[in-house]
Amino acid sequence: MPKPRLVELNRSEIGEIPLFSNRYGKKELNNLLQRDFAKLFALRCEGRLLGYAVVWLIGKEAQLHWFEIFEPFRYKGLGSIFMGKLLSQLRKEKVERIILEVSEKNTPALRLYEKVGFKRVGMRKNYYPDGSNALLMEVTL
Repeated sequence: MPKPRLVELNRSEIGEIPLFSNRYGKKELNNLLQRDFAKLFALRCEGRLLGYAVVWLIGKEAQLHWFEIFEPFRYKGLGSIFMGKLLSQLRKEKVERIILEVSEKNTPALRLYEKVGFKRVGMRKNYYPDGSNALLMEVTL
């Protein structure tokens, strides 16, 4: 099987991203990408988009806003591959620290983030509409 590769997408390629599995829509994605320091990365294999990530790069710090593997490709190890490639790319861009927030109920994401070295550093209580908490996580590169 060909190896998936990390690519940086242009804002004009947003239309390729199927948002059916995400609670956000294209408007929210466009809003995140309006800033000059926003980057849109994707995992591709044989021309197919397998997932995407939105990262804000501010100095030597990055904030991971979205990280998603699309439904048909989940639970095949691609999240780990994508995250590994993304962290490697951010190291090349001289990022020293990455922060994110994730729902305490999102067990698969929590497992992935902890597997690649993210640590829990805080919590936002009742952050999500369903009353669940957001966990704040970070990793030092």
